[in-house]
Amino acid sequence: MRQRKFLWKIYYLLASFSIVPLIVLGLYASSMFKDSLITNDSEILKVRTRLIKDKLESLPIDSADLNILATKLDSLSGSRITMILPNGRVAADSREIASHMDNHADRPEVIEAITKGIGVSQRYSFTLKEDFLYSAMPVYDKENNLRLVVRSGFPLSGVQKEARNANIAIVLSVIFLSVIILVVGYISLKSILNPISLIRAGAERFAGGEFDRKIFPPENDELKSIANSLNIMARQLDEKLDIIGEQNNLQKAVLESMKEGVLAVDYDERILLINKTAEDILGITDKSTQGKTLQEVIRISEIQKFFKRIIAEGNPRETEIILQHEKDKYLQLSGTLLYDVDDNALGALVVFNDISNLKHLDTIKKDLVANVSHELKTPVTTIKGFIETLREGAIKDTKNAERFLEIIEKHIDRLNLIIDDLLILAKLEDKPDEIEFENENILRVLRSVTEDFEFKTAEKKITIAVKCDDKLEGRINKNLMEQAIGNLLDNAIKYCDKKSEIEIGAYEKNKALVIYVKDSGYGISEEHMPRLFERFYRIDKGRSREEGGTGLGLAIVKHIVNGMDGIIEVESKPGSGSTFTIKIPQEP
Repeated sequence: MRQRKFLWKIYYLLASFSIVPLIVLGLYASSMFKDSLITNDSEILKVRTRLIKDKLESLPIDSADLNILATKLDSLSGSRITMILPNGRVAADSREIASHMDNHADRPEVIEAITKGIGVSQRYSFTLKEDFLYSAMPVYDKENNLRLVVRSGFPLSGVQKEARNANIAIVLSVIFLSVIILVVGYISLKSILNPISLIRAGAERFAGGEFDRKIFPPENDELKSIANSLNIMARQLDEKLDIIGEQNNLQKAVLESMKEGVLAVDYDERILLINKTAEDILGITDKSTQGKTLQEVIRISEIQKFFKRIIAEGNPRETEIILQHEKDKYLQLSGTLLYDVDDNALGALVVFNDISNLKHLDTIKKDLVANVSHELKTPVTTIKGFIETLREGAIKDTKNAERFLEIIEKHIDRLNLIIDDLLILAKLEDKPDEIEFENENILRVLRSVTEDFEFKTAEKKITIAVKCDDKLEGRINKNLMEQAIGNLLDNAIKYCDKKSEIEIGAYEKNKALVIYVKDSGYGISEEHMPRLFERFYRIDKGRSREEGGTGLGLAIVKHIVNGMDGIIEVESKPGSGSTFTIKIPQEP
């Protein structure tokens, strides 16, 4: 745009330089023409005056004759004839009454004629009220005495009219030539500016990201070179922007796919970058965080202090913090300075790892060790105590010795059960992908499980109702499913009163095999639900041990169900019994 304005200024300047000389030349020509006309008329007047002078020198002087002569000469020459006596009094005039005219001794043409022999003057005539051109000459007698001064005058109205006509012609010529110059200059400038405008419009399109519309090269070699250069630049820029776009998309995809949170700030602690994982970990809901300060977005003092230390010290750091909410969240922070491609520090970069699950697993591991130790220690201590009692002489007491041995055997069986359950869990965790599936008749599986518990149900006079279509089949691992249902049924029997009823059944719903065990026992309160399937977790520890449980039954059930890509759900209320439901997806 600036170049365009500059070129138009140049155009106006050149046009001015072209037109002004024409105007000056026109004025000069007009002046010269007028001067030429006056000069020509002046020469004619001189000739006429000289002829009149010569005639008067041969005639006698008489006032009446002079008036007649002046009028006659006027009609012949078309010039005003005035005859002036040496004292300046007008003796005769062809167009005015001589006696009414002023003394002409002070007229410049008269003075000049007397002193130089001829006088010429161009001035305004107060008598006739118009401009006149005068020529005057002295008339002498034979003794060379000044008889009078004859003056011929010619009005300049004709000259002025011709001059005006000439001026009009010159002005029209100047205007015509100026228009031609302006039109030709405009057309020439447009022929230059149009390609420039096209190139400028193309450059603006390129600046706006429209690289598909190229600039059509003009005929001018220099402009053609510029247009080709811009087209090449646009193509290269388009390619580079595509590469940058791909890299940005890849970078964004990588950042958004990371399980770790990433947060970068500059030295003013303004956020440069944050990925979705970091937003989720820190509970950030504001989607326009870039450019805002860390304090505006994250109101966690430990994180703010961590960033400040990295920026102040410049050394990589690591720390762990706990975010206390309804459920504590453990975060591991790893931070370092952020550098650009030229190795200049820009700010700080921190990676957030949510290690809550690791902490939870660590807690479970510690609890497991403690629970295993506790579960093993009790029977081992009991066995050791009775062995020492037998060694101290109780072995000779036949009645008590037999009872002690039965107790020892019972605790050894309990140790075996714990060890067997731990081995089953270890196997399920170690090789979950090696579980083999086959189509099985589900009613047969349920009846097989109930048959294994006929003795236990008979002892408490508990009735088991089996509800299942005899044609229902499911793709399962028969042995593992029998063990899972058996553990659920065993728990139901343990926690039901005598003469109660337990219902087990199966059906298919939403392309899943559903197996349930429903009892009318004591039920489970809400506070135990989250930890129900943890190893060695007991709702009623005393009752569980009395019933001979290891505390691993439900943990085994959950691992079996998970190994079959299924889920297990629990519905229970204290005093209203419990319903455990297993859902195993079936392939179409």
